[in-house]
Amino acid sequence: MSSKFYIEEVFDEMQNEKVDIPNTDKNKIMLTLEENLKEKNDFLLSEDFNQFQQLLVISLITINFSSDDPFFRHITMVVKAIKKAIKKRLTQDTNYFQSIQEYKNQQSTLFKIFYQDINIGFITSTLQIKSTAFIFINKAIADSFMNKKISIEQKNERARLTLSFFNINIQKELNVQQDFKNQFLRNSKFKNEFIVLNEEFDQQKQSTTYHVYKPMDDQIYFVKRIQLQGIPINVTFQDIFNTKSSNQDYLTIQEARILQRISHPNIIRHYDWWLESKNQQLFLYTQIEYCIYPGYISQTKNLLSYSYFYMNPMPLEQKSKLIIEIICQVISGLEYLQQKQIIHGDLKPESIMVTKSITGDIQVMLADLNHSYSYFEDMQKQFKQDQAQYKQQSLQALGVLIMHLILTFPGEPTLRNNYITKFSNNDIEDSLSEFDKWAQKSVKNRHKEFSFFLYKNFMVLAKSLLKKQKFNELHEVRTFIQNNKQFDHLQV
Repeated sequence: MSSKFYIEEVFDEMQNEKVDIPNTDKNKIMLTLEENLKEKNDFLLSEDFNQFQQLLVISLITINFSSDDPFFRHITMVVKAIKKAIKKRLTQDTNYFQSIQEYKNQQSTLFKIFYQDINIGFITSTLQIKSTAFIFINKAIADSFMNKKISIEQKNERARLTLSFFNINIQKELNVQQDFKNQFLRNSKFKNEFIVLNEEFDQQKQSTTYHVYKPMDDQIYFVKRIQLQGIPINVTFQDIFNTKSSNQDYLTIQEARILQRISHPNIIRHYDWWLESKNQQLFLYTQIEYCIYPGYISQTKNLLSYSYFYMNPMPLEQKSKLIIEIICQVISGLEYLQQKQIIHGDLKPESIMVTKSITGDIQVMLADLNHSYSYFEDMQKQFKQDQAQYKQQSLQALGVLIMHLILTFPGEPTLRNNYITKFSNNDIEDSLSEFDKWAQKSVKNRHKEFSFFLYKNFMVLAKSLLKKQKFNELHEVRTFIQNNKQFDHLQV
């Protein structure tokens, strides 16, 4: 995933606004479901059934969800969204119908959607919900929807849905192994086990990140693919697992093996890794936990964008508590990595994912662990010598993180780094005064009473971390902010 981040315009909206949901009559729901099931059974036994084929519709739902929301409400919302998507595709995108009225007249012969064929559930480790729906669509228009992605906004529900349409008879490839030496290569695993919802190529890292759905467990994941150019195509099992080579591609595979054994709530989970060969090229695949903030205002990818869209408008007390919570979670993840003798080598707001746990609490996760450094046997001495240096880099990164959480300035990384450099080198009073002027000029969505001076104690802490003063260990920072009373009332 690219670390590029550029602030877009946002509309003025309260992120904590909650939609009132009326109590639903359970008897009416049961009656509706029973009638719908009868309609489905009648359809399956009718002559019209042969005129239809089934499509899989995968929907990612962005909504302010609370644990007491009835799931039937979400099922009906998905049905409405699918109907809107089909209407939009046939009347606007393909001009299959010349008018909306013509479409309405034939709607009953175009598609069938039944509540029993819709599944609503959480994506693993996040409060975001998703839907998988099997719909029947007329064969005459089915090709218009194959592998199409359509976004629908339900303004009255304050919800957005991204719907992806797929033929359920997905073409699989035979996994033919040529000889015993290559039995560990899991060719065609990616195509056979995953449905690609989206993909993003990172030119700098020469890697592709796929946003995928896995039918086997009805879950959403990221899968990252890296081409291994420094390993011969005829590599054997023994070459991979017994090598002492310092070749970067071999080290990348070793990292994947180690990260699969990592399990911590503040670290992105790596579920699986495997190698595939295709067209005389060798690829490493890693199946990674899906993590995104499921907010209605912006579905942010990382802590940098989350802090801009959601933390910038927060009042002092709410933001201060959240900063402490986020920093403590980041430190918890870093300490766990150190216990496993892994040090994150590229800690920055862009490499920290943010989501809501299924309890509704904020949860941050360290990502981009392909930039981490592990203690392999033949490299142990070198990394032990450099361990103190990496600890200092982590402490400095925390200082940068605190500054971004207080107020995130828009713009490209280079412009934002000037903010850090100026603060490191200048007097703190002068810096805060100048930053307030910058904020008034360039940050449109800050809180109306925001001032850096209100967060001076946090800024003093950030400066201490940037200048390598006072702290030598991560746990010292956590203890300091948890026990220091000055962070309860941040005004100086």
